[in-house]
Amino acid sequence: MERVTGFQMIQARQQNFGRARLAAGFVVLALCGKIYAAGPTPVILISIDTLRADHLSAYGYRAVQTPNIDAFAEQGTLFAHADSQIPLTLPSHASLFTSTYPFQNRIEENAERVPPGAVTLASVLKSHGYKTAGFVASVFLEKEMGLDQGFDFYDSPFRFEAFSPLSGSMFFGGASRNRYAARDRRDGALAVRAALEWLAANRDQPVFVFVHLYDLHKPYKLASYDAEVRYTDQVLGTFRKGLVAGGWWDRSLVVLLSDHGESLGEHGEASHGYFIYQSTLAVPLLFHWPAGSRQLHPREEQPAGLIDVAPTILDFLHLPAPPSFEGVSLLAAKTEHPIYAESLHAHDSFGWAPLRSVREGNYKYIQAPKAELYNLRDDPGERTNIVDKNPAEARKLRGELGKLVARYGAKQQAQAGNLTPETRALLGSLGYLAPGPGAKLEGSGADPKDRLPEFQLYERAMVYLYERRVNEAIGALRELLARDPHNTLARRDLGDCYLQQREYAQARVNFQQVLAAAPDDYVSQYELGIADERLGSWKEAEEHLEAACRLAPEAAQCRKELEIVRQKLSGKN
Repeated sequence: MERVTGFQMIQARQQNFGRARLAAGFVVLALCGKIYAAGPTPVILISIDTLRADHLSAYGYRAVQTPNIDAFAEQGTLFAHADSQIPLTLPSHASLFTSTYPFQNRIEENAERVPPGAVTLASVLKSHGYKTAGFVASVFLEKEMGLDQGFDFYDSPFRFEAFSPLSGSMFFGGASRNRYAARDRRDGALAVRAALEWLAANRDQPVFVFVHLYDLHKPYKLASYDAEVRYTDQVLGTFRKGLVAGGWWDRSLVVLLSDHGESLGEHGEASHGYFIYQSTLAVPLLFHWPAGSRQLHPREEQPAGLIDVAPTILDFLHLPAPPSFEGVSLLAAKTEHPIYAESLHAHDSFGWAPLRSVREGNYKYIQAPKAELYNLRDDPGERTNIVDKNPAEARKLRGELGKLVARYGAKQQAQAGNLTPETRALLGSLGYLAPGPGAKLEGSGADPKDRLPEFQLYERAMVYLYERRVNEAIGALRELLARDPHNTLARRDLGDCYLQQREYAQARVNFQQVLAAAPDDYVSQYELGIADERLGSWKEAEEHLEAACRLAPEAAQCRKELEIVRQKLSGKN
């Protein structure tokens, strides 16, 4: 059968839609005040993980100059008030690519897989003849997590096979996928180089390219967050020069954004994922329009969400957005709409209350056991809670939040159970493991604001573990559990610490308590089996390793340990 080219697919669709388009290049039409691009305009989407908008000079920052990133707004538009819908890497990118809310797509933690068949920006563009490629710099966007759907080529060079609960180390085996292979992250310069090489090899194709950079995420390679910002700016300067030299810059729609910010100590949070203040929600959003196109104003003040990016790209290309997309095009004449955000991390990890927010205009309402309301124009740092001073606005936004959640609801379950135990263990080792969707959220749990000291203790323990200071980690986790005895995640981490220190009896006690609350937790079943094995309790070890292997039959290490225990038992008989 004759092969149909991507360009022929575009021509067929143009005939079906009854549109007159040119066979090459692009034509820009202005209709009803909107921007439309016809033909195969290249699309390049850049995500800088963990970048705060207010740490770019284009957004008014003065401590560091970022001329290369700022240049992406030249002949373009800077959106001054763009928000992430959830301050975690995988969930935010899932919301970006599917244009759906996190509570709707159920990707609300980093340990949840985007289900097969998800409609993404990449799959939509591919269906319209685009050749698609993604280049990611973090294991959180690894191919196994499901965000590769719609990509012809997805460069995620993180081939890990096992995780050792005894040492906290990752073990990597087999040949790497390509020469840019890394462990849990790779330098942005390598991701950019790979993207430029792919672009050079696909010079004559209508392309969609996604480039993800991770250098700003802790732990920093350089001295500070701002030093990483400066380095990332240099990397993107190289990328932009490559786009110019390759003839891509003037004819492409280039979008630069971040998935979430970084709190940097504001509100007592060191990193991101716990609270939903603007320090972790406010992200840069820059559109560089192709040469010759009618542009929006250089600066747009209306609030926008990352959920709106994919519909805006399709609107510019004059391609219909699929019915599943819930965001709105920012090219529309009137784009004011509620901006939603959430974090379930405190709830999923510690059993505390979930956080949800809605923003309209200058006002932002945070739903929590102790509700919060802020006027972001007068109080951008969210220092003064005015919920009692302005109850009418709080009631209005609380109603908007309720209507938004009720309107969209959950359409599908995330597939946390499909992850290999090694993946879940890896994500847990990086501080992001949670039990997954389905937990009851109705008004349950303490206010995360009130539990901040315990959370800070937990973060300190994770730093100690990263630095291999296990005794200090044990001290911090024991102090946390003295304050919050039912903190299951902290107790499991404490059990792991005792296992690493070969204090097997102490490890056993903690894992038993964890399994009383979470009997289906693979890691606890497996590690309790290891502790029993080391203590010579062979029958108990067999029972727990069998339970672990039932939970994750693909786990090679579990099967290996179970076989060792069974040999010991058969030798006794």
